[in-house]
This record gives sequence, structure tokens and C-alpha cells, in this order.
Amino acid sequence: MCTIIIIVVLLNHPKTTITMKNSILSKSFLAIAAIAILFAFSSCGDKNANRFKEAAMQLDNTTLTIDDYDYWPDGGIRNIGGHLASLISLNELQEMLPCPLYVSGPHRDGQWDLYNDDFGHYNPQAIQYLADLAEKVVSDKKFVAASKPLVDKYLYQQMYCMMVLHDLMYDEDVFTQEGREFMFEDMIENYGYTDGLFYFLEEIDLYDESGIYSNFNYEFLYFWARRWSDGTIDQFYDGLSTIFMAYYPDYNFVADEYYYPYDYWEEEMGETSYYYDLEPDEPVQANERIKENDAVNMFREAASNLDKTSHVLANEFDYWPECAIRVTGSHLFSLISLKTLNRMLPCDLYVSGPHHYNRWELEVPYEFGHYNPEAIQYLGNLAKKVVADKKFVEKTKPLVDEYLKRQMVIMKGLYDGMNDKSLCDDKEMLLNSIMETRGQAYGTIANGFLGELDDALEDGTYVYGNTGEMFLYWWARRDADGTMELFHDILETVYSAYYQ
Repeated sequence: MCTIIIIVVLLNHPKTTITMKNSILSKSFLAIAAIAILFAFSSCGDKNANRFKEAAMQLDNTTLTIDDYDYWPDGGIRNIGGHLASLISLNELQEMLPCPLYVSGPHRDGQWDLYNDDFGHYNPQAIQYLADLAEKVVSDKKFVAASKPLVDKYLYQQMYCMMVLHDLMYDEDVFTQEGREFMFEDMIENYGYTDGLFYFLEEIDLYDESGIYSNFNYEFLYFWARRWSDGTIDQFYDGLSTIFMAYYPDYNFVADEYYYPYDYWEEEMGETSYYYDLEPDEPVQANERIKENDAVNMFREAASNLDKTSHVLANEFDYWPECAIRVTGSHLFSLISLKTLNRMLPCDLYVSGPHHYNRWELEVPYEFGHYNPEAIQYLGNLAKKVVADKKFVEKTKPLVDEYLKRQMVIMKGLYDGMNDKSLCDDKEMLLNSIMETRGQAYGTIANGFLGELDDALEDGTYVYGNTGEMFLYWWARRDADGTMELFHDILETVYSAYYQ
């Protein structure tokens, strides 16, 4: 029983990002408990069986019980766990089990501690008990048939991702035992954020329109790493595979259908077209430059159409306008493309980095675009002219309120916080910390700093709560390329025109 509950929930582990708060990992427990519960006792002849069936049949009547942006049903483990906890609580689950659910970890007194560097170590006896129960539960074919539409909608994609990731990790042609254990150990030591993890996940084709894999893939794999660490990975997989195969018996794992290592893409498409086919990528010619007054008018027209954007980064989950920098940029790109922006400037936008003249290269882990200070200075002067028209500002303020204000507030709040000695003793140490982890605050001094600003910057949409670390990482990169103050000047110019 315990096994089933834990397994199903795991499947729904929550970035990220691009990007969510680091407490995500702990929240997988929520998911685990609740979901496993749903299925564990479903075919048992006691009161627990009826309770689990009842809960499972209420998957479309859940509520979110944690402070989190609500992606349901397209979220990861944290978000799903937050919903499933509204059906069966941890206390109720513990009462059903014949032994403790955890042998160690931060969780106490029927409550999950979701903001702790430590994680819960499951009791192998409890998980084995759940795995054994899983087979009994799904042997009830009528229940499986009745609950399948709900499982399809709320749990399938997460379970599918978990199955494939586990099967790939244990496929002899993909990983040796030594390689697999190195990967798991590296993830545990670095709270899930490793270079090897990044490359491995990018080589797997599990993307779909829901964005579940692209947004939460590292969460799923980190869950498996923690189960390897606490010695319950086999029991969890037994329960998960039993449940999954009962609902989806046609699943047949073949590594080549999911795994495309880098050398495959280089051979098939060429190194330069790894992520997508390239369009002609030529520098801006002198006769293509856009005059200053025309550029000002183009920016004003773009701002007037903030409610008519489209999402141009297909592999990113679209949560516009309650989103971080990357999705915001994706929508703004549909109004003024990178090539058009380059044409507005008297010089190149970047002095180095992976980006092209006509698009960004966003999946390069070791390199980022270094902005040209001359270009940012020029954009700052354009910004002053754009917002100098008070009638334009008044006309577009409702659009800026809805689509850009929260991002500007977060950026301002982080900048001010970094320069407030009561909040940040050592600004450079903070920025170096978030640079070293490439935007992952969990387990670093950046996490504490971000927490200090929760009350000031969290507006109930959880844009800050889930992606604040990526805003901070953006500032760190601007510090590294020498354009932080120039960008801050632009931010102050625009924000002051609309809100002061």
C-alpha cells in the first residue's frame, strides 16, 4: 500500500524551469503519499480499500494545499502532491501503514518539512508493503477501468516520464552500473543540479504539449536518485511499474525510441543545428539599420500590443503573464524579434556568447550572452524617449500592469535587496554563489537571501516564489558582463515613468 502511494505521487515531481523553489524536492513526499494512497488499497476488502477508491475517484475534485503556482494537472510532484493531500493527508496515510513511512529525515508529527536541506529516507518495509498492495489494487479490473479517465488526465504523463527515466538509467546500452551510481551520487551531493544530469535529460525525447517533461524532468530524476540513496528504488519501481502497466499495458521500453545522444544529432543534423534548423544568420548590414525615431515608434507599438503576443519558445511551458524572464522574453520576441532589435542598434547587441543575430541559443550550460555595454547604453536612451510621451504611458499602463509590472517589481526588489546591507552582507559573494550553480539557489546562500524578500516580492501568483532564483541569476550575469548598472538604469527609467 505504502509503495503504491509513494510511487504514483513521485511520478509527479515538479524548475524548471526553468524553475521552482528548491523546496520542491521535499514536496515530492506530499505527492507520493497522496497518490499511492489512491491506488494502494483500492481492491482490498477492508475500509482502507474503500477509502482509497473513494479518493482515487475524486481526482477531479482536488484543491491545492500548499503555497505554489498551480499547474494542475500539468505540474510536477510538488504541485500534484499539494492537490492529492486534499484527498488523503499524511496523518491519515500513516495510520493506514503497518510501520513508519520514514526511517529518517526532516518530516515530523504528520507534517512535511519542505524547506529542509535533508530529505526523507523511506522505510523499505513500508515501500515493499505498498508494492505488494499495488498488485492487489490494480487486479480489480473494474476499478482500473472506472478510474482510467482520471489517471489519463491527472497522472499519466508524470508516471510515463518516471518509467522512462528509470528504464533508461538501468538500460545496459545507456548506463553502466558505475556510470549510473556516479550520476546518482553526484545528484545527491549537489541537490540534483549537475552537469551530467543536464546533458542526459537533454538527450531524452519526452517532450509534449503539456510541458511536464521540459519543466520538471530534473525533479523526476532527482527523486530516483534519492530513492537509490535511501535503498528503496527497487521497491518504488516495482509498485510504479505494476500500477502503470495495469493502466497502460502497451508500454514497451526500447531505449532507441527515447534516447538520442549528442553524437546522433551531430551526425544527422550537423553541430550547428542541434536544437533546431538554422535560418540564415548574417550580421546586420548598414542599409538595414533602423533610425532612432523609427525604433522609438516600434517600441511604443509593441507595448501597445502586449495583449496580442504569442509564445515563440515551443519547448517552454507557457505561463504568461505570470512568468519569469525566459517566457517573458519569448512573448516579447513575438513583437520585436532579436534580428529587429539588432537592426535598431548602432552596434552588435552581444560581444560574446552563444546567441545568434536572429535568435537566442538558450540550452548552452557553460556559456551565456555577454551584452555589449554600448548597445545597452543606446537602448537606455531609447527607453527615455519611449516613455517621455506621457499620453503613451497613460494609454499603455493597464497593459504594463498586467504583463510586465510584476517582473519589474521583482527585478527592482532583488537589485535593491542586494545593495541593502541588512539583507546582503556581501553582494559579490551572493552573485558568485548563484553563478556557480547557474541559477539554482537550493543549498546556497542565495536561498536565504531570496527567502528574506518573500514577503516583499510574493504577490500571490508565485512568480517570485517559483522563479526568483532565475531573476537573481540574470542580475549575476549582468554583473559578470559589466552591464548591471546600465540595465538597472533602463529598469528605473521605465518603472518610474509608470509608477512614480
